[in-house]
Amino acid sequence: MPTTINSDMKIYNDLAQTAYLERLQDNLQIFNEASNGAITLIDELIEGDLKKRAFYKIGGSIEHRDVNSTAAAAGKKITAGEMVGVKIPFKYGPYEATEESFKRRLRSPEEFSLVVGQDYADALLKGYFTFAAAALDGAISNNTAMQVAKKFSTDGKKVLTTGMRAFGDQFGRLALWVMDSASYFTIVESAIAEKLYQETNTVIYGGLPGTMGIPVLVTDQAKANTIYGLQAGAITITNSQLADFRSYPINTQENLTIGVRAEGAFNLDVLGYSWKDSAGANPDLTALAAKANWEQYATSNKNTAGVIINITE
Repeated sequence: MPTTINSDMKIYNDLAQTAYLERLQDNLQIFNEASNGAITLIDELIEGDLKKRAFYKIGGSIEHRDVNSTAAAAGKKITAGEMVGVKIPFKYGPYEATEESFKRRLRSPEEFSLVVGQDYADALLKGYFTFAAAALDGAISNNTAMQVAKKFSTDGKKVLTTGMRAFGDQFGRLALWVMDSASYFTIVESAIAEKLYQETNTVIYGGLPGTMGIPVLVTDQAKANTIYGLQAGAITITNSQLADFRSYPINTQENLTIGVRAEGAFNLDVLGYSWKDSAGANPDLTALAAKANWEQYATSNKNTAGVIINITE
């Protein structure tokens, strides 16, 4: 006698993917706007584990010319450098749920697909930033000139201007501060405390919350007691491999069950720094945050991703 099994039921794979794509598009639009161009998200299929690009290193300057000299002019060499980004593989799930767990609540398996699809999009964006922050820590750790240590308790808002000093006359390139909420509210509260004018029942504050007119991306995924000052293009995250998102029936358990899982890969490029060949492929968070796995390719610090300010009290 024919029996209806789980494979005969409708698995809402299309719905899960639709929920994922819709949420992801919303997230990416907000993220790209919020980052002010400092963290860019793009799509490009990239073969292999690393993305390598060669470039010329010149860094020349004009010099005085003696119009009365007959001396020979010494030739100068043009050298080559290499920009290397690394591919990060990831997985999501698998998540499993019995149909019974939804039916008992008068729900359908459709809801499971919708919830998981939306959560996957949120998890992916969080993952992007978590891995990008680790890469920034590892890369900039090689450059002492782009690391500063200041305290709000003693230096106040000079904490940020100290970070800007690292860029010298190119401080205008700074496009974004990234920090956790505790650090951000410390800055806001200091701006409130440093009121410009007070009279009975009247208080006038400055028009900016002490961030020097530079936008702030506030996320509690950022490392505590750390402020990142990034210029445009500091981090490029590239969806470099076709992602797989799959719903499937599980027919080997006591109850009919649905599973959902996903996997994919993205590339990370840090402006001014290269991932070392000796560091290998498929890095995890620990490897990305390791100083030994990165090297600076930019001749000038002003052409690197940014500055890290340690505000530990």
